[in-house]
Amino acid sequence: MDFRGKVILAPLAGVTDITFRLLCREHGADATVTEMVSAKALLLQPRRTARYLEYAEEERPVGAQLFGAAPEEMAAAAVEIRRRGFDFVDINMGCPVRKVTTGGAGAALLARPRLAGAIADRVVRAAGIPVTVKIRSGFGTDAEAYLAVAREVFEAGAAAVTLHPRTRGQMFSGKADWSQIARLKREFPDRVVIGNGDIGRPEDAWRMAAETGCDAVMIGRGALGNPWIFNAIRRGPGVPPESVRAQAGPPSPDARKTLILRHGREMHRRLGEVGIREMRKHLGWYARGLLAASAFRGTLAAVCTWEDYRRAVERFF
Repeated sequence: MDFRGKVILAPLAGVTDITFRLLCREHGADATVTEMVSAKALLLQPRRTARYLEYAEEERPVGAQLFGAAPEEMAAAAVEIRRRGFDFVDINMGCPVRKVTTGGAGAALLARPRLAGAIADRVVRAAGIPVTVKIRSGFGTDAEAYLAVAREVFEAGAAAVTLHPRTRGQMFSGKADWSQIARLKREFPDRVVIGNGDIGRPEDAWRMAAETGCDAVMIGRGALGNPWIFNAIRRGPGVPPESVRAQAGPPSPDARKTLILRHGREMHRRLGEVGIREMRKHLGWYARGLLAASAFRGTLAAVCTWEDYRRAVERFF
């Protein structure tokens, strides 16, 4: 699998379920990745974990993201990911959330490059499908931890490294330091480096590619309420004309409303009223930047059924 030149949907906990991933894929994302899954949970409670690993054939190529701190456990989980038919495995070495890092996983691995390399090595040897790794700049104050970790995982055989250039302490505040993506690419010119962070508009993706030389871009928060961003990016500088979708472009008001209704209908079909409650956050994102969005968000707590959802969307959008 070649990750070069791709516009990829980032894994986002609580967001990138099968419904949202399919919408993004349909609107120009070249690849998608599931929400992160605990390797331990996958091995010990596969039925409970299965809901995070639903995917559709139309998504391909689709990857599953794993987190954990034990090489053998991660390797066994990677075998299970391959058995389920995924196209690649992504190892999370960047999640800053405490419940992940206290177990030594996620961004905590940035402070232990040798362990990060050992995990990547075992997963690569066990998976039988491409393995990618998503990292941050560092766990603590070391501003160059990402270079040591990238060296370890590339030597272990990782097909690509995605860098979100913020430290664990920054969480999602401040500004992503794209110069770190550029340095990572200079250090590893023959390896695939994927840039991630602060891509909110198509122009940001084009500028990241131009400034850093990264081989691909990954969109996370920029896709929230905006699955159309992928096609918009694909219309821009540096994208081969043959890969531009014919339907690319900003949505009309009617097209926007139609997609939002469809998103809610699919969530209701899959999950019932639980799916409608999940859609409240999506409605907030879809309304972002529009007139009276704040007042609209204030009404979302009352959206509990499909009819509530439909009426709210018809009124606002």
